Amino acid sequence: MVNYSAIMYSLEAFDSSLLAGIAYGVCFGTPIIFGWVAGAYVDRYSAKRVLLLAQNFFILGALGMMLVMLFEPAYSIALLLVSSFFVGISWAFVAPARLASLGQYVGIEQLPQATIIFNLLVMIGFGLAPILLTVIQEYVGWYGVAMCSAILFVISSLLIIPAPNNHKRLTHQHLYDEWSDCFGKIKQTPVIAQLLFAAIIGYMLMGPMQVVLPQVAENMLGLNTLQKGQYLGLISLALLLGGIVAMKVKDHINIGKSIVVMLVVCGVCIALIGSIHTVWLSCLVLLVGTTLAGIIVSLIVAGLQFFTPQDIRGRVMSIYTIISQVISAMAGVFAGALAQEVSVPMSLYAVGGLFVVLSVWLGLKGMALSKFKTFKL
Repeated sequence: MVNYSAIMYSLEAFDSSLLAGIAYGVCFGTPIIFGWVAGAYVDRYSAKRVLLLAQNFFILGALGMMLVMLFEPAYSIALLLVSSFFVGISWAFVAPARLASLGQYVGIEQLPQATIIFNLLVMIGFGLAPILLTVIQEYVGWYGVAMCSAILFVISSLLIIPAPNNHKRLTHQHLYDEWSDCFGKIKQTPVIAQLLFAAIIGYMLMGPMQVVLPQVAENMLGLNTLQKGQYLGLISLALLLGGIVAMKVKDHINIGKSIVVMLVVCGVCIALIGSIHTVWLSCLVLLVGTTLAGIIVSLIVAGLQFFTPQDIRGRVMSIYTIISQVISAMAGVFAGALAQEVSVPMSLYAVGGLFVVLSVWLGLKGMALSKFKTFKL
């Protein structure tokens, strides 16, 4: 809700796509800087402590936005961007801390299932956020949205306080040494690196979906505003469906090989959308591609949890967080630029082609991933 608030309020109050883009970048771009510190701190000081501290930045960000929305001071834009920056800092620390903390609550055999459920809840949150935001805004205004967000974060922190915190502190080293140790252990378990590479490929889908699909809906399919919203809403629906399917099939498929095959099919779906002008067929291809993406992401993050040793879990989850936000943003910029300079179909062909090539390369070279058959010990 706080991310959507920064973007949508910028568009409504300041009528500025540039400001909305900057706010989006500040909210999601900070993990590329602070994510490395976050991962080390999660392993060093415990996921629970980092999580509780970092959530305060979410609260500060929401309160800062509330001040802008309530009083509209002369420095509103600056305060909005500072508030978005606080949100970005919080994301950088909260995202890996939440994932790393799951190991405190369940055993290793239950960890993949718990992670898939957690990932499903995250996708539900992103799907419900714009709906809740617009409902709250209609009844109590923008400041009510920000206030509600801050209150919810306070409640969530209170719920986390009594949670277990069985953490064995690492020897305090320099940040460089701790990350060198982490990469050394990743090298000893090649499947972790290959799952992270699969995540890089998978998140290449997210940016173009957000940036280019609205143009597909309007220019290629001729949809009106309401129909365009319904078309784009298929993405959230399909991602949720993918998370549910992942829970059902994870014990019945060869996980590593299935990830590679589904990645290839996703790439083909992206390219096909660029050549389809029939609404129902475009919806079907979009539904298939994004459902597979939901399955892929759920299996990847569950696999990372399963194979990553507890003492480096925070750092590995921080790498995953950086990938999930930075790669999707970069892919969105690339697809958007190509769509503007060449054409919308060509941008989807390029992204889809790159998607397939990288997926096939992973299938041929990722021997450790191909041996990843099950979550059972």
